[in-house]
Amino acid sequence: MKIKYITITICMFISLIGYTQQLLGHINSQEIISIMPEAATAQLELQQEVEDLQEQGQMMASEYETQLKDFQINQENMSEAIRNDKLKSLQDLEERITLFQQSAQQSIQLKEAELFEPILTKIQNAIDQVSKEKGYSYVFDIGGNAGGLVYKNDTHDITKMVKAKLNL
Repeated sequence: MKIKYITITICMFISLIGYTQQLLGHINSQEIISIMPEAATAQLELQQEVEDLQEQGQMMASEYETQLKDFQINQENMSEAIRNDKLKSLQDLEERITLFQQSAQQSIQLKEAELFEPILTKIQNAIDQVSKEKGYSYVFDIGGNAGGLVYKNDTHDITKMVKAKLNL
């Protein structure tokens, strides 16, 4: 039993020595973004875009509701051809609204990426600089990219060795 305990202790000590050779760090990108003036400006611009698209969507929905109520009230007085034409018009408007919603969602995502890309690049550059200056091997993001690796020192890349081991 003592030998097992001593062996485990030695293995842990050796692991600790190997671990100390690489410096790990973490950041909270959400905290950084939340205090950046550029991010506040980008968020306001994105919010304006969302509000504009919502307003346009509400106008379309209102138009649909108006046409639907008109159809429901007057459908008994309509001929079959006019009723079918009105139904087709309502279905077309429904499809346009659905397509608009999908397009608006994509537009918002693209606008967000466009607005925040320079901010995220600025943060990444700062992470790279600090990591190199302070000798970090790996830096993880505990904020927005929870647990995601945001910096790595390429001297620890073993891809070539693994390829060689696999004869690739």
